[in-house]
Amino acid sequence: MFKILLLFTCMCVGTSDAVLYDCFTGEPVNRTLLRIYEQRNVVANCTVEIDPCDPTEWRRVDGSCNNLKHPSRGTQRTPSFRVLSPVFSHDYEPRKAVSGASLPLPRRLRTDLLLMGSTTDMKLTQLFSYYVLFMISDVLSSHDIINYLQNITTCCTPEGQNNYNCIPIRVPVDDPVHRYSGVHCLNLTRPQTFQTYKCLDNGTTFARIVFQTPVFDLSHIYEYRPGFINRLRTFENGMMKIEEEDGELFPPSDPNSTYCFQNQPPKETRCHMYQVNNVLGSNIWIILMYRHHNQIARELHRLNPCWDDERLFYTARDINMAISVQIYFYELLPIIFGKKNMIRTGLIGRGGGFRDLYDENIEPRMSDEYFYGMRWFHMLQKTSMKLYDKDGYYIKTYPMVNVTARTGFFAVDNNMQHIIQGSFRQLGGSIDWTIDYDMADRLLGAILFSSDATTSDLKKGRYFGMQPYVNYKEFCTNRKYNTFDDLKDSFSQERLHRLMKVYKDPKDIELMAALWLEKPVKGGRIPETLYCLLTEQYRRSIKSDRHWYERPNRPHAFTEEQLRAIRKVTIAGMLCSIGDFVTEIQPHAFFAISRSNPLTKCSSSRIGKLDLTPWKVSD
Repeated sequence: MFKILLLFTCMCVGTSDAVLYDCFTGEPVNRTLLRIYEQRNVVANCTVEIDPCDPTEWRRVDGSCNNLKHPSRGTQRTPSFRVLSPVFSHDYEPRKAVSGASLPLPRRLRTDLLLMGSTTDMKLTQLFSYYVLFMISDVLSSHDIINYLQNITTCCTPEGQNNYNCIPIRVPVDDPVHRYSGVHCLNLTRPQTFQTYKCLDNGTTFARIVFQTPVFDLSHIYEYRPGFINRLRTFENGMMKIEEEDGELFPPSDPNSTYCFQNQPPKETRCHMYQVNNVLGSNIWIILMYRHHNQIARELHRLNPCWDDERLFYTARDINMAISVQIYFYELLPIIFGKKNMIRTGLIGRGGGFRDLYDENIEPRMSDEYFYGMRWFHMLQKTSMKLYDKDGYYIKTYPMVNVTARTGFFAVDNNMQHIIQGSFRQLGGSIDWTIDYDMADRLLGAILFSSDATTSDLKKGRYFGMQPYVNYKEFCTNRKYNTFDDLKDSFSQERLHRLMKVYKDPKDIELMAALWLEKPVKGGRIPETLYCLLTEQYRRSIKSDRHWYERPNRPHAFTEEQLRAIRKVTIAGMLCSIGDFVTEIQPHAFFAISRSNPLTKCSSSRIGKLDLTPWKVSD
């Protein structure tokens, strides 16, 4: 079913003036290329049809016309770029060690380098990791996971040995967990590329394919496939279709969907018809931000009863997108990047006014290193969630992995309410070199008997063609790293010793393995090299987005008063507004409840909520 859906995702019904663009090159498709695509029956896979751009229009739902020079850049299937060019051995297989030998088994590397256990961050809440997952889901699709969970499930069988797309994880016989379990192999498939969909010929450098738009535009809420947004809209007062179940509001559901394969019928049947149904953190915020759109539209209609549906819808969408990014860049990222670092690198402004860093010569694209680096956040995921009732009383602890691809769980037994309460009451996972057991061996719950997030991350880096860690280190610092001794300032003595035990040469060290152990950036909490790679991408995201919310010159730009209203909104205020039965919360909800950050009534001025009064148009 997933493959069938993909056939329609790059095509749209346009006007007679529409132009057909090649998804990979971003150029108009000529007759020769169109004939090739027609012969391969991949026109829908490899092209996107775009209506003429209007420089004054709202941000398009499908992402087109963000860059007026290159109208297809910004749509789904916009190819990612590489900070450093990919490296492979022959036939695009994973690179070898400097000695010419194969790199160590990924599973053995993971068990040798990382400790396993559940550690707690005494400062951050679960809400922190939930929102990170929500924001990465805006720009990264889960098609590779769907591929090995639903489409190719036999990589550990004799059948899989002859399947080119299979890259199973070998489990050593002396594995600390599976030496007696009988598990010797974990299912995994190659990353899907433009070659997979026959948009590029085999024998060319792999180009990874992604089905979300490469900008922060809530594409996992408003959809990115042409025409699909119309199925979500009511076309009345700017509202989106909503369904009520047991007094709670959800996006439209398709009970026949195959994506919520952990639902437990007959009680659990809900599955988003169009939105992403994946891990808990992103799923909960998809539901909340979907609700938030209607809350905004309803208030805008009250303030401006003469506005038509179109203006109400796109204004509400614009505000919703801006708030999601404001919270991410100004409230969440400073916790781990360091606020001073972010101001210094231009990721956030020092004051509260407009910022315009737009550069039309930078295309809206995401880097493969960004996508890969964000996998590091598996390290801080706490996989046991504590559920609380609306009065703050503890109910029980539930395995988070059992809620993956299980949207129906949110709609029963007041679970939505209990998860939200737990998100800001429970402490999150610690940022250290310890991986939670469920992330290491039960990532997908009952779907697979065993699955290892961190080992998969390491192995996928080889098939993404990631360069050695020291090359990225050189890119970030403009220094050379030829010996292990050159790395002593980047790792503690113990962690560097662990790397030396498993890698024979510094140029053998893999990027993810190093990120697991590297010291944090000065003033922040994430590894130095990860900070560098993510900062590089976020600068590009700001500079390449013509519709970036802080710009004073973008189409339908906010006024100064409206932008100030956006900046006042906090994650705590959002949960007060759209969370189920949230009546009190700590003002800084990414941080733990404490004397300086106490539970506070939602009616308090200490809780930063949205005031839409600046959008009222005078009669």
